Amino acid sequence: MRVAVVQRLDDWSDYNLDELKELCKGVGYEPVYALVQKRAPHPKYQVGPGKVEELRKAVKNLRVEKVVFENELKPVQEYNLAKALSVPVISRTQLILETFALRAASTEAKLQIKLAELQYELSRAKEKVRLAKRGEQPGFHGLGAYEADVYYNEIFRRVSVIKEKLKAIRVRKTMMRRKRLEAGLPSVVLTGYTNAGKTTLFNALAGENSPAGPQLFTTLSTTSRIVKFNGRRAYLSDTVGFIRNLPHLLVESFHSTLSEFIYADLLLLVVDISEPVDVIREKLNTCLNVLDEVGVKNVPVLIVFNKVDVCPDFTHKIEQINLDMDYVVVSGATGYNLQSLHREAARLMGGYVHLKAMLTNEGPTLKLLAEIKDVCNVLKIEFNGGTVEVDCEAPVQFAEKIRNMASEFHVIQ
Repeated sequence: MRVAVVQRLDDWSDYNLDELKELCKGVGYEPVYALVQKRAPHPKYQVGPGKVEELRKAVKNLRVEKVVFENELKPVQEYNLAKALSVPVISRTQLILETFALRAASTEAKLQIKLAELQYELSRAKEKVRLAKRGEQPGFHGLGAYEADVYYNEIFRRVSVIKEKLKAIRVRKTMMRRKRLEAGLPSVVLTGYTNAGKTTLFNALAGENSPAGPQLFTTLSTTSRIVKFNGRRAYLSDTVGFIRNLPHLLVESFHSTLSEFIYADLLLLVVDISEPVDVIREKLNTCLNVLDEVGVKNVPVLIVFNKVDVCPDFTHKIEQINLDMDYVVVSGATGYNLQSLHREAARLMGGYVHLKAMLTNEGPTLKLLAEIKDVCNVLKIEFNGGTVEVDCEAPVQFAEKIRNMASEFHVIQ
C-alpha cells in the first residue's frame, strides 16, 4: 500500500518522519510522499488548509492509498482529512497498534494489543458515531446502525472481558515469579529501544534461536531462559522494545510485560552504537524515561553498546556521549566481547554469596553436592576422608541450605 507521511511540528517537537517511515515499512506500507509543516495545530485539519491542498494533489498524482500522521488526530480532524483527501487517514498511535497486532504471537500479547485498540476506540467512540452519521467517509466505515451509547457500551464490555483474561494471566505470572524467587536465582532483563539488537543478544547469551530481524517490534512477548553469567545462574528475559512517544495506552495495556523491569535484579539496556551520537542520546533518554514511567526504582542498569561489529569508531562515540553509567561494548551478532558482559552482569546482578563450607561425607551430603554442582558456581570441591570442602558462589537462599548442613561455614567478603 502506497502511503503519505505527515508531521506538524511545534516549537518544542523534533522531526520524526524517518522513524514513522520505518514503522510504515514494518506493516508493509510504502512511503511515497512526506509533508512537514511548522505551525500551531489547525482545529479542522491539524495542518493548515494550504498543506491539505498540497496533500490532496500528492494523493491523486502519486496514487496514495492512505495518509499517516505523526501527530495524534482528533476524530473530527481525522474525519475532515479523510473527506478532503478521499483516502483513510490514521495517526502514529493507530500505526503502532497495527504494527503490534501484526507481530503479536502469544495469547497475552494478542490480548494486550486488543485491549489497547479497544481503549483507543473507547475514547473516540461517541464522536466517531456522531461524525459517521454525516455520511460515509474513508476510515469511518463499519459503524452500521449503532447508536453512540450502544457502540460505546459494547466496546466497554469487550474491554472488561479482556481485562479479566489478562488478570488471570498476571496471576499465573506472579506464581511463576514466586517460584523463581524460591529457586533463589536473580532475574536479568534485556531492554532498550526497538531494533537495538536485544533478541540477537538474547540468542547469543542463551543459545536460543528466537526470531530476530531489522523490523521494529520483532519481540512483543517476554521469553525467559536460565543463563550462566560467569558461572552464576540467572533468569534472562527478552522483552518488548521501546519507541519514542510510546502511547500511554500501550504502557497501560502491556503492564504485565513491563512489570518484568520492576522485579528485575539487573537491567541490560541495549543501545545500537552504530547510529549517530545525537540519535543514541535521544533513544537512551527515551528508554530511561519509559523505565521511570513504568515505576522502575533502585534496579541496577548496565548499558550494553551493541553492534560494534559495524561501528569501527565506537570508542570515539562513547566518549562523545559522556556516559556516567556502567557499560560494556559487544556484538550480539559476532559474539565480540561477550565475556565482559558476563563478568559485569555477574558483578551487578547480586543475589549470590561467595562461601566456603565443610560438609560430612555421608548420604545426604552427596545429594546436596549434586545440587551445588547444578545451582552454584563451583570454585573448588575437595574430598578429605570423611569431610568435603566446598568453595563456591551460591544463590543467597541456597546458601542457607548449605549453612544448615555444614559443620563449618564462612562467607568470603
